[in-house]
Amino acid sequence: MNRIKTIIIEDEPLPQKRLRTMVDKNQELNLIGVFDDPIEAIEIMSSGQVQLIFSDIQMPELDGISFIKSLKSPPFIVFVTAYSQYATEGFELDVIDYIMKPLLTEERLLKSVEKVKQAISYQKSTRNSHDIKIKDRHKTIFISPMDIFYVHAYGDYVKLYTKDGERVILSTMKALEINLPSNDFIRIHRSFMINIHSIKAVEATKVSLKDADQDIPIGLQYRDAFFKFIGIDK
Repeated sequence: MNRIKTIIIEDEPLPQKRLRTMVDKNQELNLIGVFDDPIEAIEIMSSGQVQLIFSDIQMPELDGISFIKSLKSPPFIVFVTAYSQYATEGFELDVIDYIMKPLLTEERLLKSVEKVKQAISYQKSTRNSHDIKIKDRHKTIFISPMDIFYVHAYGDYVKLYTKDGERVILSTMKALEINLPSNDFIRIHRSFMINIHSIKAVEATKVSLKDADQDIPIGLQYRDAFFKFIGIDK
């Protein structure tokens, strides 16, 4: 398993140093950033590479709970705090763990890391179980949804544009909408559905994708829902 890309957000120097030392020693973690407050972490969060955050809750500029609520797709979160009264609200955010600072030890940290590893393993198994099965002559091909850039409907057939080339399958767009992950794919036209992670640029009537030569049109009836989905004001 690859080391888990991790950041620390802690405004107090001594707890920050202690936590950093523990994270550095843990062979499962790859510490890629240490920040005094959440605002400093915004840039690295926008890169999409952070898998795990160890964060304090009560901080002067922006508290940890408000910061996590502001993230559209938060990574795994472990709150490390001296205030037990925040535990309920923290777990309502579906954080992976909650550690009281006086109880923070290498052994306690390891328990949190094990929870993260199990969650990552579960995500991978779930993702693999939703591969699309494609009949190609006398064999069945399995394609991961994340390898698909966009989908184009042709009557009773659908063409998948993937990193390995184009695949034509006997299916409807509606069937693919049901099978593809709704957090990653969205219909933007009667004949087109795109992987949002492939978006390069968005204009009023079309989308440019990183891995496609042609622009994808945005249908008028899909426009409002699409813009809302990706967080763009009209």
